[in-house]
Amino acid sequence: MKYQAIIIDLDGTLLNDHNQISVNNVEAIQQALNEGYQVTLASGRPHQLMLPFANQLGITAPLICCNGAYQYDAASNDYRNAQAFNAHQLKQLLDTLSLGQFDFTLYAQNGIYAPQASSHFQGLERQMSQLGIDAHMEIMPSLAELQQVCGDVYKVLVSSSDKQALCQLRDSLTNILQADLSAPNKLDITCLGVNKGQSAATWLAQHNLNPNLTIAFGDGDNDISLFKAVGEPVAMANASPALRGLANLIITDNNGCGIGQYLRLIVREGQHTCQHSFSY
Repeated sequence: MKYQAIIIDLDGTLLNDHNQISVNNVEAIQQALNEGYQVTLASGRPHQLMLPFANQLGITAPLICCNGAYQYDAASNDYRNAQAFNAHQLKQLLDTLSLGQFDFTLYAQNGIYAPQASSHFQGLERQMSQLGIDAHMEIMPSLAELQQVCGDVYKVLVSSSDKQALCQLRDSLTNILQADLSAPNKLDITCLGVNKGQSAATWLAQHNLNPNLTIAFGDGDNDISLFKAVGEPVAMANASPALRGLANLIITDNNGCGIGQYLRLIVREGQHTCQHSFSY
């Protein structure tokens, strides 16, 4: 039976190390769209940093943003199935992060905020400028003031070069909040149970699509729930060991064109590959 849907992560997956999508991958995704496949992006990014790539690809379906904390429909400028921190959760989390002297960034309704400039925050500013995105970003040292002005907060990203410290923080939040590594130096924190997998399941149900006939591409631990939600999980060669262990297929790293090569095979033949641990 033919696949119906394709869900693709951005950083470390579809985007190469220069924050670009290869021509081969663009053409293959556009071909899949033209053949009637439903395609969306699922990322830890907020929608502002996803829309330029969705527009480049011709994707018009709602996007899965901030690791599933909300879906964004560009046509109606609408946030769907939004799940933000409540005020008590957010205060406790920010107090904990402040004690640990972590760098952290809030992805919120009114913009992107941080108590101090970090390499991650500055990287976001550069991306915004390069992509021509006009979105509010602000450094606010006072956490109390920050919480008053930011609006609903969908995700808190903690950045550190100390992966062990990030893993310890992740483990300390188990059963309290959802915390997953999106990269060795980045920990994504959302409300408990909020992840790409649950949001993808909702997205598929809303479009009357079969999860077993869905392909997902990813690279990080924050894609684990997504891989468990679909019938054909495909990992990049640069994926985390945990994610690679869940994949049906391993393709090139994010600087290659494995996504495009794989999709061309699927679209052309219109069927499953059914080849585990197959590499392109």
